[in-house]
Amino acid sequence: MARDQEKHGISPRIICGSYSGGWLAGLSLKAAQSRLLLEMVLVAHVADVHLGYAQYGLGEREVDIYEAFEELVDVIGREKPEILLIAGDLFDSPRPPIRALMRARELLGRLRSSGIKIYHVIGDHEIPRRIKDLPPTAILEKISEHVGLRNIAIGDDLVITGLDRVRLSERDEALRRLGELAAEARQFKKRILLAHAPLRGPENIVKDLPRGYSYYALGHEHDRRIFSVDGSAAAYSGSIEIFSTAEIEGWSRSGKGFLLIDLSSDEPIVQEVNLSSIRPQKLISVDVNDLERALVDAAEWSSAQRKKPIIHVRVRGRNIDRQLILRTIQEKLMDRVLHYRYEVLEELEEVGEAEEIPAIDVRAIIRGYLISKGLHEDDAELAVAIY
Repeated sequence: MARDQEKHGISPRIICGSYSGGWLAGLSLKAAQSRLLLEMVLVAHVADVHLGYAQYGLGEREVDIYEAFEELVDVIGREKPEILLIAGDLFDSPRPPIRALMRARELLGRLRSSGIKIYHVIGDHEIPRRIKDLPPTAILEKISEHVGLRNIAIGDDLVITGLDRVRLSERDEALRRLGELAAEARQFKKRILLAHAPLRGPENIVKDLPRGYSYYALGHEHDRRIFSVDGSAAAYSGSIEIFSTAEIEGWSRSGKGFLLIDLSSDEPIVQEVNLSSIRPQKLISVDVNDLERALVDAAEWSSAQRKKPIIHVRVRGRNIDRQLILRTIQEKLMDRVLHYRYEVLEELEEVGEAEEIPAIDVRAIIRGYLISKGLHEDDAELAVAIY
């Protein structure tokens, strides 16, 4: 059991859960028995899966996402939560590849058949381009229930309120309706808000979400983030794979995967679960003079990975020979990595103070031109005045 937890990144400081998946392994016997006397409500929170995405046009990257999603489903199946929440962008586009649709239905159908209830909202990548089109999540009919802008009661004590990704033009009306749903939800002891909601920039909607929910299960931000909304637990589970260089640091520091939430006590307890099937990526930012040494280190690191990684190289310097850079990268990384990308950041040489350029008198130029063509000086002056 401990070996299985370590493999899937489940922290040894496990604080709640069911014996079948090892969720109580970190508790004393007395504490575990106390937990089991409570009505257990264990929820899995997933977002930003992006099935069907082939990063950099690579078929291997599309397969990577299927593999990560299958591992996620396997771990959730062992942990046996009552509920799986998908906070948007299960698919990468409104019209994903057929294979993505089939894998989603197959794997989530496996969880649904085991008794796990599944609920989802729609992310920005899944919004149909035409008004009457169905989103790709329609393939999950009878497997996952679309919460949308409504409340779904689960038993007598738990309610889930949904919020799909909304366009700016629909924002005010959506928030008004969401406020009404939040008021209706207060009759339930446990309340979850499931939303695909940006946290940053002008489209930040988190600050306007209604307060008072037990847990805010959020999607859209690809870096995992656990925080508080006026004293209530809120989290972005993050993406399940690395989709941009901006995500590399967060993955290397704390991993990627999904969240397990225990709602059996007054305050939700959130547990991070990391996946082991993610293809590693590394970002190297280096001066051109140190490039060869950095690539040797990157090659050694690559050889130690379970999957051939993706390496991103940023080279800084002056008067850089780009062909030489490319040959050096190819020589050091070829056959060690799945894919490499490089960027040259050319540093400009400092120049002295520029000489002042005299102002150009456009009127004088026009006047001289007209006179040279035989126009009288007075007429030329009049034409310039009119100009």
